[in-house]
Amino acid sequence: MKKILILIVFIILLLVGGYFLLFQSKKHSEEIVTSSASLEEVSAQLELGKALYYTHCASCHGDNLQGQPKWKTSLDEDGHNYAPPLNGTGHTWHHSEEQLYNIIRYGLKFYNENYEGKMQGNDKLSDEDVWSILEYIKSVWPESIQKKYKTMTKH
Repeated sequence: MKKILILIVFIILLLVGGYFLLFQSKKHSEEIVTSSASLEEVSAQLELGKALYYTHCASCHGDNLQGQPKWKTSLDEDGHNYAPPLNGTGHTWHHSEEQLYNIIRYGLKFYNENYEGKMQGNDKLSDEDVWSILEYIKSVWPESIQKKYKTMTKH
């Protein structure tokens, strides 16, 4: 009788353990699929942002987001500020995502109605395009700047 009881307990433990392993394995594989989809979406957004950056922003801000050399110290031949760097070495990361979105989308006139400079915005871009450009810009920042920015912009 004792052997039968031990056998029954052992079978129950095997069934419960097997069920637990199957359930956890299924849950883990679902998490991997979800993570992979998210990674693919992020990657696609960054690629779109990069392509749009090169089309709409690089002519002033540079291929490497380095800005123009005299951006802090002087004006161009038209009396406008040079384009600042967007690669984390300037002040871009001091602004909220909302401010950066508005500058990319509507230009600096959004914040200063008397602004007559060259950053006039990109009204032909969709909202998704603007967010993609912004995500690309942020992805280029050094890790230390990204961490500071996340801390600053927590809601």
